Amino acid sequence: MIHAFLLYDSRSGSTLLSSLLNRHAGVVVAQESHFISLVLENFSDEQSLSVDGVLGLLYGEPRFVEWNVDQDILRVKMQDLGQLTYRALFDAVFFEYLKVRGEGEPEVLVVKGARHDFHLKKLKEIYSDARFICLLRDGRAVFNSKLDMVSMTGMKMSNNVFQAAYDWKKMLRRTSGEGLIQLRFEDLLADPEREVSRLLDELGVSPAGKEINSAQQDYYRLIGKKQKHLHKNVGRDPDRKIAVKWKDRLSPAQIQLYELICARELLRNGYELQAPGNVSFKESSGMILGQGLHWLWLKVRNFFYYTFIDRSLLRKLKEKRFE
Repeated sequence: MIHAFLLYDSRSGSTLLSSLLNRHAGVVVAQESHFISLVLENFSDEQSLSVDGVLGLLYGEPRFVEWNVDQDILRVKMQDLGQLTYRALFDAVFFEYLKVRGEGEPEVLVVKGARHDFHLKKLKEIYSDARFICLLRDGRAVFNSKLDMVSMTGMKMSNNVFQAAYDWKKMLRRTSGEGLIQLRFEDLLADPEREVSRLLDELGVSPAGKEINSAQQDYYRLIGKKQKHLHKNVGRDPDRKIAVKWKDRLSPAQIQLYELICARELLRNGYELQAPGNVSFKESSGMILGQGLHWLWLKVRNFFYYTFIDRSLLRKLKEKRFE
């Protein structure tokens, strides 16, 4: 079984891609969970892994709980492993998850989870034969999609141009290495069949594994109740219009500021610049000043939150994940 890790930003079309891949007989796409990133971030030393510590972490993660893996069964499985390693631990979790799904061992297991791109080097060490799929979406569209979207925490995903633009730049930097399977969301929308076929070829799926399996579970039905509001378009035919909705929704000044920060990255990845040339100085400077002050306030707020409430500031700074 080949493990394929999906690298993506939220609101980049990862659930659409997952639903398209999951239809094929040789592919199983796991529901989104942060459990791998959480383990790597909380147990940076593999020798410190413990059954109780890992289980407490996993079952404190709402997305993982929705996998419906029995905690007592997983405990016994982990205890039987003796000295825990990342690979043995993750494989044990996947084994129990596939049993819950009623799936045999697929040709490819696609692992969907946030922050995999932060741990790319470590994941390559753990799974030397793994594939890594980098799904990219126009950063302006990502920002627009996040503007009014509320995450599982009840907070808005992003409403600051500076934060959104720099987060997108940093993600591109982390996923710029060789050996990644690159896929643009816009290309997936334009021709889903072609792009999925290309992806299956690169993953090495057999002709039998490429067959559409009507018995395969509908991916949308697997999404937990707390996340369903984030993925209302999944299950319908892909709507090509969503690729360019941002042009009508973002203000000229927002587009101009975003492109000021990310012009090089946008062009390098095949996205044309769209900022109009008639944005007034007052509107432009007002946007920069207002968003700049808001960005500074977000930094201060996050500093206090990660220091005194979440208590993860030092770890985030070490892993270059402080936002």
